[in-house]
Amino acid sequence: MRTVTLEFLRHGPPHNQLLSPVTQYLGLCGNHGAVTIQLKFEHSEFLVRLRALSYKDSRETRELQLTATAREMGEILAGVPGLIAELAECRDHKADLVHLRLILSANELALLPLEASTAPNGFPGAGQFLALQPDLPLCITREVRRVFGHPVDWPRKPKILFAAASPAGVAPVPLHNHLLVLRKVIEPWVYYLDPVQERRKEVAKYLTVLPQATADDLQRACATGEYTHVHLLAHGLPVDKAGDRRFGLALHDSRDPRQPDLVEGPRLATLLRPLADRGKPQLVQPTVVTIAACDAANVGSVVGAGASVAHALHEAGIPLVVAAQFPLSFAGSVVLTQSLYEDLLWGKDLRWLLYHLRHQLQSRVPESHDWASLVAYASLPPDLDRQLADVRFRQAKGSLDGALKYVDRVIKLSQGGSNDKDLNPALQKLARARQRMEELLDETLQDRVEILGLLAAAEKRVAEILHQAAKRGISITGVTAKLQKAHDYYRQAFLSDHSRSWCLVQMLALTAVLKGGDAVEGDLWHLARLLSLQEFQSDDRQTKAWALGNLIELYLLSALMNIKDRPADARVQALNYFGALVALAGPESFEVHSTRRQMRRYIEFFQSEQPEWQDVVQLAKDLLEAFPAPEQSS
Repeated sequence: MRTVTLEFLRHGPPHNQLLSPVTQYLGLCGNHGAVTIQLKFEHSEFLVRLRALSYKDSRETRELQLTATAREMGEILAGVPGLIAELAECRDHKADLVHLRLILSANELALLPLEASTAPNGFPGAGQFLALQPDLPLCITREVRRVFGHPVDWPRKPKILFAAASPAGVAPVPLHNHLLVLRKVIEPWVYYLDPVQERRKEVAKYLTVLPQATADDLQRACATGEYTHVHLLAHGLPVDKAGDRRFGLALHDSRDPRQPDLVEGPRLATLLRPLADRGKPQLVQPTVVTIAACDAANVGSVVGAGASVAHALHEAGIPLVVAAQFPLSFAGSVVLTQSLYEDLLWGKDLRWLLYHLRHQLQSRVPESHDWASLVAYASLPPDLDRQLADVRFRQAKGSLDGALKYVDRVIKLSQGGSNDKDLNPALQKLARARQRMEELLDETLQDRVEILGLLAAAEKRVAEILHQAAKRGISITGVTAKLQKAHDYYRQAFLSDHSRSWCLVQMLALTAVLKGGDAVEGDLWHLARLLSLQEFQSDDRQTKAWALGNLIELYLLSALMNIKDRPADARVQALNYFGALVALAGPESFEVHSTRRQMRRYIEFFQSEQPEWQDVVQLAKDLLEAFPAPEQSS
């Protein structure tokens, strides 16, 4: 992906300036020379043209006006030779996507629907809409030059605040449709069996709904600092103050919810960026705000200070604001919500999402020009790719962990039989979660060994779950195949990084289970022991704890393996290392819990025909008896 920056500047304050042929703007693109840009129309004339794009004229007039306006926007862009050169270079280097950053310092320029421009001669896809042409995929975002460039931490654990409003006097909003979409996009992380007692609790971890949102509701919710994404569904209505026309969102009045409260951009920014109600005295803010409303990115008049709702929110420091410059159709608002949030929560690149969203709006809502209305104000961190890779990993891991717990619980609550109604859907959720984690293996920005280890652990847990299902009378096969796949993942992980002792230890354990202890090379056992002893010398407490867990399991397995100098004191060593682990990490620590769970696998799950296997089982029982779980202690 390549980024091209185009900036338009002029003298004077950002407000109190009309579009005019006599006003000179400075166009800057990359390292190319600055050029003077002048518009060809008056302010009042352009507002009349935009009337048709606001669906206030016939369809034929609207379509003709869109074509004419798109051509004029393309001529403005063509007036910057540096932009032509930058796009040509991107095409020569076969960029998969170009991110065109429009930086606007003058409020009146926010009136221009540059996102709807036709590609002029010399541009990719000349004669087609620039944001839709397939020759060189291009994502257009806007920025306010005055936005303070504070560091942006992309949310690793998203939580959505959905605020909807349709007070008396305005048409109802598609609340139910948007709620269904948002409920669906959080589904990979929400698992429950009892819909009465658990559903609201689990859903509330990721989504809060304000069906009749007031300004006070928004401020109280945002003051908690919990919400990373805010989705607003309301009507955008004009606000006239002393001859100055703006657009605001029609929320419910706090005193009389039946009446509208028209909230303009600057006021909405204070609601979404309040002082935290707990913790340090500082302003909190969401990272992403999406506005499904008509005219949320419409500037209106430019005489007074301020601009559109979206412009004001971004100027207040919100990194990403997505809105519509013209009236947004109900169908388009649902497509916007679905297309953005389905992939946004997974950490997919939002520049690709915005490009894809325009195409979705054009193809799925062809009777409108919602695709041209879409405006995205974005101030993105320079390390966005790295941050998004981390988000994708965390979200995939969260989905996988949740799916495993869900399947495990379904098995435990099942009544037995091969047609358990909850099991197949649970296994399908688990399959989708594993697939998402496997897709991360193709990326180079994430720890490949950690991904392989998680996939291996997941396969091992699935095998154990299926084993439990069989014991309950649910006829499912594939336990051995799952263990073999887990073994192969651990092997790939160790081959990717020979310093990861835990990969080797788990590979040895599964080799012993699948093929017998004689199949394990003694040299690999000694290598795993040496690597674990080396890790035990670390200053990091967690690293030392996991090294002790490795050593416990290695001495547990030593009775099975055909190794030279098999330790005669394996039982004593295992007990000593278990005691050291409990002393280091604590009896209630995750490391101790994980080691106990592995011991129980040798007793209840792992099986072998070897006579020595009973020695392994007995030692595992001795370890659990010597160091019982806290709730079992007297």
